[in-house]
Amino acid sequence: MARATPPMVFGLVSSDASAEGEASASFEQLAAWLREHTELDLQRKTAASYKDLMASVREGSTDVAWIPPVVYAWLAEAVDPVGCIVRGGKTSYSASLTVLPDSSVAGIDDLHGARAGWVDPWSAAGYVVPRIELMRAGFDPQRFVSEKFYGSHAAALRALRRRDCDVVCTFEGAWLLAPALEVRILETYGPIPTDVIAVRRNLPAASYERVCAAFRAACADQAARPLVRAVFGGDELREGALEGHEALRIRYDGALAQGLFD
Repeated sequence: MARATPPMVFGLVSSDASAEGEASASFEQLAAWLREHTELDLQRKTAASYKDLMASVREGSTDVAWIPPVVYAWLAEAVDPVGCIVRGGKTSYSASLTVLPDSSVAGIDDLHGARAGWVDPWSAAGYVVPRIELMRAGFDPQRFVSEKFYGSHAAALRALRRRDCDVVCTFEGAWLLAPALEVRILETYGPIPTDVIAVRRNLPAASYERVCAAFRAACADQAARPLVRAVFGGDELREGALEGHEALRIRYDGALAQGLFD
């Protein structure tokens, strides 16, 4: 058994309320392995939104966090990146603008008067990137008749299935989270850099090194890798931050300056 150390709070945004029990159990299995085999003791803390996650890191109530790319753009100066989890050999993903198969929307020009369903104001695939790309393609998002945030990719897709909205944008393949849902893809945007596991910068250097060592160990251990995969969707750690995060930050800052997210 590894030497006992003070617990650290691990913050993340819950993927979906309906799957919270399974997600919590998966995290606890990984945390138990980390306590047994490394010097890291993690306690899971869920945030209701991306904004709440950022606030918890800034105020110091979260020590380690699984940070989505747009949130990382805001937090980069306040955290030290441990790394990104590689999924399917990739450190990036795409966003898909989707409608139901029988939708009258055939392309971007048909979105005038449509009801848009989004994930979160700081979701890269579920709001920020598609909004930037729609404007770049000549479609002003103000032409939507309504816009609503549903809080998670799965919830946005369920809203599409109920026909509470006409179009949603999620990470590519997210529709697998909504059983019995078929979609038609209008546009695909990317690449988007993946989420970052990071430690708040005002912790002792030894704490950062302990987290890095623990995740390295878990991603290298045959017994632990399935536990990492169950929580993060992949089991390979790419240490440090990616160049794509800086490029996303610059694009986001430019869109903010143009009033796209007012």
